[in-house]
Amino acid sequence: MRLPLIFGCAVLSGLLLSAQVSAQDSVPLFGDKTPDIVNPARSVSQLISRGKYADAMNLADKELAVNPQNVNLRFLRGVIFMETKKNDEAKRVFEQLIREYPEIADSYNNLAVIYAGEGNLGRAQDLLERALMNNASSVTTYSNLGDIYAAKAADMYAKAARLAPKNGRLKEKAQIAQDLTIRTAP
Repeated sequence: MRLPLIFGCAVLSGLLLSAQVSAQDSVPLFGDKTPDIVNPARSVSQLISRGKYADAMNLADKELAVNPQNVNLRFLRGVIFMETKKNDEAKRVFEQLIREYPEIADSYNNLAVIYAGEGNLGRAQDLLERALMNNASSVTTYSNLGDIYAAKAADMYAKAARLAPKNGRLKEKAQIAQDLTIRTAP
């Protein structure tokens, strides 16, 4: 789906990026009880939050060589790829995590952010709806899905207003929907 120029992918990316699960927000997915001093996921998260992506990736890879099933580190690798604009790699990471752990909403959310940023709102919506089927208590997923619906509504009202330029009510609805999407961006 292509968003109209009045809305643009940059705004949509901003909408969902405000609700993407980042390293800063990251909590252990399976109740990781590793002490902070030796918690590699926490160390990787801190490096990501400081913008030291190469160091974060090196540490994650080093730790994953020892424990390749560490879900938290695997997820954080996807976040690093997102932060460094390597979306194809990030997609592969999140898709694999979804296959292995469909109950974890975070991978769906971040994958949806990537697709929405590419203008593929339908795929983003599908992912978020699947996430809710597997985990109906994810606030981030509901928020992201609301942003998708708002973006789609803005797109539809804008198209309708272009087809009926004299219809003031359609123009008003298009403006309200566009304002809603802009207000939710960071």
